[in-house]
Amino acid sequence: MAKIIEQCGQLTPGRSKPPHYHALVSAIINQQLSVKAGRTIEKRLLDKNGGRFFRAENILELKTTVIRECGLSNNKVRYICTLAQAITDGDLNFRKLSRKNDDEVRGELIQYPGIGQWSVDMFLMFSLQRPDIFPVGDLVIRRSIQKYYQVADEAKHDEYTTIAEAWRPYRSIASFYLWKMSD
Repeated sequence: MAKIIEQCGQLTPGRSKPPHYHALVSAIINQQLSVKAGRTIEKRLLDKNGGRFFRAENILELKTTVIRECGLSNNKVRYICTLAQAITDGDLNFRKLSRKNDDEVRGELIQYPGIGQWSVDMFLMFSLQRPDIFPVGDLVIRRSIQKYYQVADEAKHDEYTTIAEAWRPYRSIASFYLWKMSD
């Protein structure tokens, strides 16, 4: 990791973090997509949403066919709308959620359809800015580790997790460096 940091230089943290609902919608959109495809779909939906960030109230005002036309699957439309409804109904309270520990956040968010481990990891890292998250489910992270740590393509997630233990309690920061080196 020291060589990666030396090559990459100091990373400057982002100044602002996206609103929580926006971060989850972005994670859902980007699941199993290339960065370019995800950005294109996200921009289309933001244009329909009418703002810089996704807002639950605005999403619920859109017809599902309009959301679908942005390039989202029926399942992703359902996931985004289910989250929006949970927020407007008060079932998902981000203020309370942000006070919980990482495992409690995982336990609560994974109950929602379309929210898996990778989405929760992205939320914890980017929206809640937790310092010690290792997104082992992220393909770019695994590819960077393969390249810099000579890990075989067929390695199990446990092998990546073992390598990442050395970065504790700053695995999020190490992950940012791994992403940066993949550019």
